[in-house]
Amino acid sequence: MADPLLTVTSQPAPGAKRREEPLCGRGQKDRASSDPQQSLQEAVSLLGSDDWELKEKGLFSIQHLAGSHSEVLLCRLREVCLALTSEVTNLRSKVSYSAIVTLGELFVTLKKDMDSEVDEVARVLLQMVSNSPEFVRKAASQTLGIMVENVTPARAMTALMDMGVNCPAPVRQCAAQLLLSLMQRIGVTKLAGTAWAERLAHVAGKLAQDCHKDTRHYGQEMVKMLLTHQQFKMLLEQSLSPRDLEDILTRIKKKGMANQKAEGPSVKEPVKERNGGSKKPQATLSSSKRWIFDYFVLRISDSHKKVKQRALDVLAEITGALKDALNPVIIGLVEGITKNLNSKDARVRGAAVKALEESIAHLDQVSLLKEFSYQWNHLSGQALLDVTERITVLVQWVHARSPAVVQCDALPVLWSFLENKALPVRSANVRTVATKLASALYKVMGTQLKKCAASKPPHVRENLSKMLGW
Repeated sequence: MADPLLTVTSQPAPGAKRREEPLCGRGQKDRASSDPQQSLQEAVSLLGSDDWELKEKGLFSIQHLAGSHSEVLLCRLREVCLALTSEVTNLRSKVSYSAIVTLGELFVTLKKDMDSEVDEVARVLLQMVSNSPEFVRKAASQTLGIMVENVTPARAMTALMDMGVNCPAPVRQCAAQLLLSLMQRIGVTKLAGTAWAERLAHVAGKLAQDCHKDTRHYGQEMVKMLLTHQQFKMLLEQSLSPRDLEDILTRIKKKGMANQKAEGPSVKEPVKERNGGSKKPQATLSSSKRWIFDYFVLRISDSHKKVKQRALDVLAEITGALKDALNPVIIGLVEGITKNLNSKDARVRGAAVKALEESIAHLDQVSLLKEFSYQWNHLSGQALLDVTERITVLVQWVHARSPAVVQCDALPVLWSFLENKALPVRSANVRTVATKLASALYKVMGTQLKKCAASKPPHVRENLSKMLGW
């Protein structure tokens, strides 16, 4: 049976709508090369030059070949794309820009033949969205939109979920917008039949709670679409805590009501409510918190160590006072804290550890366990061990409220330790941390842990037995 995602009706993606044609008027596509194979060889050789003007010439040649002799590019597509992605990160922004535009030309011309290159190209372009001059960022966003419009939707969607969600704010915003456009093209019915439907629900829920308002908007629109399908509704209920889902639904409802009004509210109305007593003070307070933390989270990741340390210190101080009121911004806070656990600056790391402890003491434990588990996959070194220890602490508390969350989010962390034979052997610290987690899970799951382990490879069962003394 054909993949339902191969038959999607083509509609322009956000980036593709704004696509520029900076090379029009050069007359390159109107002149067929007498020897396209030789032209391609020369173009690739020029890209290897140290002279940026020669690199530009090579890029223009590839654009010309894309329009006149695309079959030649297909024979060496991998080599060409690797050369282009290498130039995307060129320190000379003009070369970077031309390489990005050239990739867009390949997507327009070769379409689904570019499927095999989507992962690498998406990774590099998303990187440029995060930290580049404005015109380069714009070109990268446009080419990502062109990519989404022309390749197989499934490849584009998985690449964006893999590389665009746990990234800096500009990347998350770009990825969220493109994911929403893909969902609108594919439709929830076809999406529900894919193997990654559960993951899409998790990503949509995460983006809908993002600390940045534009990303949050796209995430909420994704959730709004998914809620129209019963399967996705169930997946969202499993992925999000009732409180988080309720918060998202409330915001979606308010946004819908606001859009229905022909005119915006008078500027005098909020003043009147503050003076006379707002009917919904909590909603107003929540909106204010979200706006403040959009900027506060940025300071947690500030490039200046003192600013970063002070932000973490303040976070630790206010967490106990605000408590559950911080749950709507828990994703951004946890991401900011965990990124600082590997800091070489002892004061920054100490502040991050303190903020981590305060979050466990005062924030929603189910939401924390889910987010710790998600962040765990992107951590290394001491940060990985720190977060594992906190997951261990949360296991008993969360299991009493939601055993399914422990099995879905904490248990995979243990398997990740045990599936790597080297981890429990080479490092005493890793072995100790993994053993504590295994013991905590066995304490709440009992024989069910053995049943879950029965489906794992022999070395996993053996490592687990040694840890628990079975």
